[in-house]
Amino acid sequence: MFHRSHLITSLVASLFVLSCPLGSLAEEATAKKTETINVFGEGTLSVPADFQRTKPKSSIIQHEFVAKAGEGDDAKTARVTMMGASGGVEANITRWKGQFAGGKEEDQKTEAMELGDWKVHLVDVNGTYAESMRGGPFAPGKTVKRENYAMAGAIIAHKQGRTFFVKMIGPQEVITKNRKAFVKMIKSIEK
Repeated sequence: MFHRSHLITSLVASLFVLSCPLGSLAEEATAKKTETINVFGEGTLSVPADFQRTKPKSSIIQHEFVAKAGEGDDAKTARVTMMGASGGVEANITRWKGQFAGGKEEDQKTEAMELGDWKVHLVDVNGTYAESMRGGPFAPGKTVKRENYAMAGAIIAHKQGRTFFVKMIGPQEVITKNRKAFVKMIKSIEK
């Protein structure tokens, strides 16, 4: 038996749904959430909601995300990887730059900044990327040349000496579109 209270509740709910703009319901249903990454228990990074978590392609990567330029299945993507690492700041910046050939000289930049207890080194490089198809930075393997690629990278060094690496590598247009969000994420370590 259908009670009168159920009928009233159903009518009120229907009127509410009809009175809401369809766009706002769709936005709420597909709202993206930001994610927070813990960095050595000393700080956090706020990952942009547009960066979608994915399974790391390598066991040495702690966190991996996908950044896009465009919508749909055919949108170009870049890898955003995060991991604690060592080996010295300058040596790693040199290694990262060495993975690229060519590119515009004015786009090859390195910037250092102090953010609270952290010293951050931002690295921008582009050109033809020599992507290593192997398990780690020191294991031999096949290399694939990727033209018109770029990297926005960051080495985040804590005053106690530990370093955390964050890199976004992919087609130049994807890096250009997402660089501002990447830098904002890196600067969130200060909060």
